[in-house]
Amino acid sequence: MKHSFIDLCRQPDSVLFQYEDSGVRFEEPDGREEQSARLEYRVEDGAGVVVLYPSERPYKRVKLRFRGDLSDSLMMMGDAYERTVGQTAWSGITPHLEMPWYFYLYDGEALHGFGVRTGPSCVATFECDPYGITLWLDVRNGGGGVALREPLRAAEVVCRRGTPGEIPYFAAREFCRMMCPRPNLPKEPVFGVNNWYWAYGNITHASIMEETDALMEMTEGAACRPYMTIDDGWQRHRFTSRTGVYNGGPWDAVNEGFSSMRETAEAIHEKGARAGIWFRPLQTCVRVPREAEGPKPCHGDGFYLDPSHPFTKEQVSRDTAMIRSWGYDLIKHDFSTFDTTDTYPYADGDWHFYDRTRTNAEILRDFYRTVEEAAGGAVVIGCNTVNHLVAGIHAVQRSGGDTSGRNFEVTRRDGGASLMRLPQNGTFFAADPDCAAFTAQVDHGLNLDFLEACAISGAVTLASVTPHTLRPAEMKRIREIFSIASRGGLGAYPTDWLGHNVPSRFETPDGRRFDFNWYRVYDGVRRFYTWGN
Repeated sequence: MKHSFIDLCRQPDSVLFQYEDSGVRFEEPDGREEQSARLEYRVEDGAGVVVLYPSERPYKRVKLRFRGDLSDSLMMMGDAYERTVGQTAWSGITPHLEMPWYFYLYDGEALHGFGVRTGPSCVATFECDPYGITLWLDVRNGGGGVALREPLRAAEVVCRRGTPGEIPYFAAREFCRMMCPRPNLPKEPVFGVNNWYWAYGNITHASIMEETDALMEMTEGAACRPYMTIDDGWQRHRFTSRTGVYNGGPWDAVNEGFSSMRETAEAIHEKGARAGIWFRPLQTCVRVPREAEGPKPCHGDGFYLDPSHPFTKEQVSRDTAMIRSWGYDLIKHDFSTFDTTDTYPYADGDWHFYDRTRTNAEILRDFYRTVEEAAGGAVVIGCNTVNHLVAGIHAVQRSGGDTSGRNFEVTRRDGGASLMRLPQNGTFFAADPDCAAFTAQVDHGLNLDFLEACAISGAVTLASVTPHTLRPAEMKRIREIFSIASRGGLGAYPTDWLGHNVPSRFETPDGRRFDFNWYRVYDGVRRFYTWGN
């Protein structure tokens, strides 16, 4: 048997703590301090449960080391902290590579999985080398240490030994099931349109009615109703200031393009579609209690709200419930990672949330629960939210970074690359690779391919379609794609998933094959571009 698996359901070989006041050399042998903290690692229910006990010195991180022989391992791939922007890719054994939440190890015969169950109270990161596996548990509060008042059940560590001859993609999928035993999944497929990637916020009630009419034409014969999702651009306060673009709340008022969002939802329903809407719950330009303001200055004026403060929890709950009461069947909330910790989990600096006794992971996880509970049964899409913390709470999660209505290279690198995370689809949540964008600036054929890859694999299937731009043949194909999506897909899986960064070949259980050449228009990749062109 090859040396490529270590059982993590046993006591770690060493434990190292980083405190708020630890020196920069705390990992060096000559810089290590006497370990006064207490950690318990107990094996129960097929997992290694990590319990961290309160200490007089606030914790930042814990390092657990599991030694063993992994010398036969060939490739590894981890997850991303939240949306992937192309970093979810296979590599050789790279010991210093940070792999968030979990990773796969492949030895040429079998794929093994190592990770933590979803919904942890910390940010877990793995490192792998030929002599063992290192697990870092980030338990910070803000950029500093967490002042625990009671024992913290930080994480549940799990692993799965693969079987030689097993298809690696399906081994990865089974490991995702192990990590998320209780997913929250949509009752029906999520497909339809979102107007961001053609309108970029320039929307009105009239334009949405025109889009809804087109949507119903594109989904004629679908097995269930599609979603007409209104993205950023409906709210009253949306402007550019000296500090940036402001696109936050308050959310109880609309701009001059709308009379009321309740009326718009009703009109969407009358045309036969489900109504979806976007909002940014943690940004406001209304004065709030000083202690409820987030610690970072707001881009575009206004304030970011601290999700650990009771005022914020109440405000977010009220706003979400209000939007639901207007009749929206889907609520997409956005920007919460950016508005709290910037690029998660790099919440660097000497700062804390209002509640210093809870970890960043606990605070964000509870914020997601607040939105989900207030949504009252509406499908919730988490965008700019953390995969491993959302799983089991929201039914839909944006798995990739933003696609583009200006440049398909962005769609390939972010949306296409997010198909590497398809093992999470239907096991963690319904994965949303983001929209195929149909504008005059991007190739329609490539976007139809991207939309079809989403549909056949059973992922969320959304398009942004500039009105009156689809030719008859394109309309026929998009109708076929949405029909597949409305029936839950074809069960297709990427046959070139192992070793690739953007899957292009798919196969269904009945042997149908699909080959998408993402490189045919640029004859390779587009190297020189900006976000806007």
